[in-house]
Amino acid sequence: MATSHDTTNTPTKLHYDLSKINISKSVHELIARGKEIRDEVSFEQLGTFKPVKRNVVQGIRHVEQKMIADLMPLRHKRLAASAFAFFRGTDELMAFDLSKQTSTNIPVVISGDAHLGNFGFYASPERKLLFDLNDFDESTIGSWDWDIRRLLVSIILQGEQLGFDPEQINIVMQGTLETYQQILSECFEAHSAMERYYFSTEVETFLQSEESNHKLPKVWRKIRDSAEQRNSDKVVKKFTTLDSRGHLIFKENAPRTVHVSDKRFNEIKDHLKNYTQSVSPDVTVLLSQFHISDIVRHSVGVGSFGTRCYLVLLTAIDGSHLVLQIKEALQTRRFRGFDVTTPFSQSQPDNGERIVTCQQILQRASDPLLGFYHNADSGRSYYVRQFWDMKESINLDKLDEEDFTTYAKICALLLARGHAQSPTAAIVQGYVGKKKKFVNALINWANDYAKQVHVDYQEFLTSLDTDEKKA
Repeated sequence: MATSHDTTNTPTKLHYDLSKINISKSVHELIARGKEIRDEVSFEQLGTFKPVKRNVVQGIRHVEQKMIADLMPLRHKRLAASAFAFFRGTDELMAFDLSKQTSTNIPVVISGDAHLGNFGFYASPERKLLFDLNDFDESTIGSWDWDIRRLLVSIILQGEQLGFDPEQINIVMQGTLETYQQILSECFEAHSAMERYYFSTEVETFLQSEESNHKLPKVWRKIRDSAEQRNSDKVVKKFTTLDSRGHLIFKENAPRTVHVSDKRFNEIKDHLKNYTQSVSPDVTVLLSQFHISDIVRHSVGVGSFGTRCYLVLLTAIDGSHLVLQIKEALQTRRFRGFDVTTPFSQSQPDNGERIVTCQQILQRASDPLLGFYHNADSGRSYYVRQFWDMKESINLDKLDEEDFTTYAKICALLLARGHAQSPTAAIVQGYVGKKKKFVNALINWANDYAKQVHVDYQEFLTSLDTDEKKA
């Protein structure tokens, strides 16, 4: 985006505080500390679910107060699709519940929403196809077990959706937890800090490991081929048309996709100047060759459906195109009337910066156009990234038992690798070790919590029926 050198709108630099994961001890000392914590928080305590009293519908409605009212019927339809869809879209419920559970409170940078559906394919800066965590709206510094608990519950809910019996699902969870333990052990007992940092999530690396114990889901190669076709040119072909004057514009699909007002267009144009100050100099130079051709509000996802999300069509001086996605960055752990504060909560910095910072830590490589900005007038935060750009995901409903088991293990591997970027994860490794009691404890907790999700889901469905009768 061509910009002037006017710096009157330059955002204040607010740096996400990472001091909670910085520690001046050796890996050996950190692992030893983790073993000591077993005496303070036993595996049995970790695996005991504590029911929490809260108003499910009230919590959801509070979140939706900050969203676009016209999109709520579609959002509710998405949440009502299944128990797993409901679970995916209501992370605030589990966040509140987790804040009341027994935890070791060992801090690492966490995804905050590490369910099975939040892993996927995307492009590296070198145009290599990667597979990794790909959703960071809830990312923060937090206790490591929040991520692994959410992953396990998602395994149960998706496994039920696939028709697997409880014993089969427990076996999948066992393999997932053992993989998490194994990878953490390798990270801190066999690999150096630099080796942990340079771990590859490139799809070709995974494909090459098919000869080993890491057999990949059969759909992997098909997804790889599909993802490589998802680029800006494909976006332009799918999402745009020519107007009466022959100008390229986005297609409308109300209420999901609608053009913004002239006022909003100019606001976003101005704010993107601040965004360019959050990316590296080479990206700033790249974007200087583009101008904005069109902007639409375009809602995606389940939990974030209804937030302020936009697509920006950019045209370069050579006539090529780029599509950026702008997503509203909401405050993490939001729940009306209840305190979801953790020992690691921060009131600053900007939520867009929090998301970008945590994503760059957890992912081995991130979108080079990833950045953020803050709208001081509205008080809203946003983060920016390329739209599509080889982004793809596996259809979980198409997996058989073998592929589902393997996929869950791959997610656990990547979660452990992401956690291991925080030096404090060595404490986690000392705590979890390779103990069978740890595995059994968290399986028990996940099964108990999954029952709570079903209760919450039914309560939500009942509220929708009630609202329809009133209408």
